[in-house]
Amino acid sequence: MTPWEGMRLTSAQVDPYRREWEAANRRALDGEGPLLGVLGDSAAQGIGAPTPFEGWVGQLQRRLEGIDGHRWRVLNLSVSGARAHTVMDEQLPRLWRVGQPVDLVVCAVGGNDMYRSTRRQVHDRFTRLLRALPAPGTWHGDQRTIVTTLPQGLGRRRAGIANDLVRTLGPQRGLEVADLWATTGPPWRGKYAEDMFHPNALGYGHWVDAILGTIRPDRRSLGGDLPVVGTR
Repeated sequence: MTPWEGMRLTSAQVDPYRREWEAANRRALDGEGPLLGVLGDSAAQGIGAPTPFEGWVGQLQRRLEGIDGHRWRVLNLSVSGARAHTVMDEQLPRLWRVGQPVDLVVCAVGGNDMYRSTRRQVHDRFTRLLRALPAPGTWHGDQRTIVTTLPQGLGRRRAGIANDLVRTLGPQRGLEVADLWATTGPPWRGKYAEDMFHPNALGYGHWVDAILGTIRPDRRSLGGDLPVVGTR
């Protein structure tokens, strides 16, 4: 299969995956249990995985449930094609309007900012986003916010600008950093979707390893024992 044919396959996932997450979001808001709020782009929609729930968001939900035994609800506000400024301008306002406490916020965005954007735009967008994300304790004392670096495979210079901001400005605001760049290096054969851009389900599993890796072994969090990162 050529990358062009692969792009057609993953592009065909966009609308059905969006509809499935919209239905899942409605069920989540009507349910009970800790709430995970997700901000991001097509990766958070699960594009490239066999189903929307086998992307990193669905895998993270299941692994959180395995950690603390609670049934986690997911409010996935991501949109395919989103950039850092659209997360801030469109997705964050929706999160503030939820009307329920959010226990964990995870923001993973930036792939689309690497194209048709100047370095200055990347710097300004990520600075604004990192200053706008909910600080820990926004809804209650145990609430946390995790922001990811960009994975490898994107424009190194622009990704470096974004990642440097995530690693410096994020912790200054109390945000926890999941370093996708450090966990997505080669070899990555067998971990890409057919378009050779999005991860497949196996590749998304490595994203979850990085996100859960922000939970340090010297603390308890999320209502249960901490995982040993790297075990599945």
